[in-house]
Amino acid sequence: MENTQQSSRDFFKIIACIHLAMVLGLVLFGIVVYFFVADFQHPDLESDLAGILVYFIPGLVIAGIVASNVTYRLKLNALREITNLKTKLAGYRESLIIRYALLEAPAMFALIAIFITNNANFLVYAGLLVVLMVIKRPTRKSAMIDLELGQQEISVLEDPDSMIE
Repeated sequence: MENTQQSSRDFFKIIACIHLAMVLGLVLFGIVVYFFVADFQHPDLESDLAGILVYFIPGLVIAGIVASNVTYRLKLNALREITNLKTKLAGYRESLIIRYALLEAPAMFALIAIFITNNANFLVYAGLLVVLMVIKRPTRKSAMIDLELGQQEISVLEDPDSMIE
């Protein structure tokens, strides 16, 4: 396996692209559902499935938010013990992807519930999760704070051309 070096700029560019792809995927799917699929003139509010989804979607959203925060914090606590910056940042990227996936799944499910029931109220839950994902976007500063990096590690990350080793 080839050991490639990556600059600080490249690392943050990659995680920013991953984040953007996940957010845009949700937004574009939401636009498709809203404008091209759902018929909000005839919402299904009477069926058993619609009745279940009214309670299930908010519970799933809350569970996704809690799970994303808990798993992220647990992963960060483990990463803080690692001394190698390259390994630490690889784990940080993993934890971010898991965090965003745990937020994306309930949002996607809410959008699918709109497709099934034509109930526009589920759009609020998907929108909330998209806003939360945007707020929790990855930055250099958030990486430094979350990983509790030392001064030497911070100087490597602040220099966009420095290689992460």
